[in-house]
Amino acid sequence: MNLLRLRAWRPLALLAWVVFGSAQAAPDVLIGISAEYSMKNSLAAQSIEKGVKLAIEEINAAGGVLGGRKLALQALDDRGVPARAVENLQALAQNPDALAVFCGRFSPVAAELVPVANRERFLLLDPWAAADGIANNGGNPNYVFRLSMTDTWALRVMTQHAVERKLKRLALFLPNTAWGRSSLAAYDAYARKYPALRAQKYWYNWGDTDFAGKLLEARRAGAEAILMVANETEGAMVVQLMANQPRDQRLPLIAHWGLTAGDFPAMTGAALADVDLVVVQTFSFREAQSARARAVEKAFRQLFSGEVASLQAAAGFVHAYDLTHLLALAINKAGRADRGAVRDALENLGSYAGLVKNYTKPFSQRNHDALDQGQIFLARFQKDGSLLRVRSK
Repeated sequence: MNLLRLRAWRPLALLAWVVFGSAQAAPDVLIGISAEYSMKNSLAAQSIEKGVKLAIEEINAAGGVLGGRKLALQALDDRGVPARAVENLQALAQNPDALAVFCGRFSPVAAELVPVANRERFLLLDPWAAADGIANNGGNPNYVFRLSMTDTWALRVMTQHAVERKLKRLALFLPNTAWGRSSLAAYDAYARKYPALRAQKYWYNWGDTDFAGKLLEARRAGAEAILMVANETEGAMVVQLMANQPRDQRLPLIAHWGLTAGDFPAMTGAALADVDLVVVQTFSFREAQSARARAVEKAFRQLFSGEVASLQAAAGFVHAYDLTHLLALAINKAGRADRGAVRDALENLGSYAGLVKNYTKPFSQRNHDALDQGQIFLARFQKDGSLLRVRSK
């Protein structure tokens, strides 16, 4: 009788263990994205999401983190509005299973998130926004980590290009935002090395639709080139206006990378081929030869049914991909999905062979920027819409 009871109990006990054990299983580790999904013409948020998704697929397929916990993703639209982005971060920070949030492309939005992330002690990961003070912001402790370029590196490369081409009289087109002010400070600091440079500043507001007056004024002032800090909408207007000028009056355009956050070739059409435009970048799939790049191309094709080489706003994808993998490494190094412990682990990671570069020590207590100026180069749009590095002469 006792044996019969024992045999009858075993399946019930096993079922109870499965049900109870599943209920007690550790929840997924949640990663958020708060970005400008609904902003017209912008594709950066979608590109960032693809980078995070692909990395999560790879991490979860390899067993997840902490011996079996999965990573999960929640995407939130902040419309490029700082107040909405702050609300999104605070909502995520109240979820005990949420560990970090990726911001979008806009420096003014990211700059507003920095003090909130540090106050809430919630990890803010930046795969695009370039204003200098975002990552190394003086927070103690600092919960912000960036894998992207900075305005200082961008403006150095842009200005050096003008110097190499012996273009001494420059017009600076700058948005009246934190991004524009950060870019101007970076230009002023670097231009001191070249006393022969002369620059006239032309400020504009987001949403401006008429740049004809500024172009005319710059030409009359003797500008030999335009250093353009602009997003895709304003950048497309400048390109189209420049293409409509007589050929001998078309000024070279040396651009920050904001204009690559949308489908810039489609927005500019035939005008793009009629102007001399270069733009700063950090990575090109057309040039990448690493085993990691080849694997990512294959995995992207399988997950998204497309070619990563044709992806617009590709910088967001590659940066978010590497940053997600670095976050997973930090979670495992910390040994728990605790925000403070993972923050400390991010500052003490070892080597990692990433997509953008091979990282030796991506972050430290003093430096929360994973990249450096060595990753920044100038590129031109090709006929297929891709970007190819401009080789120095």
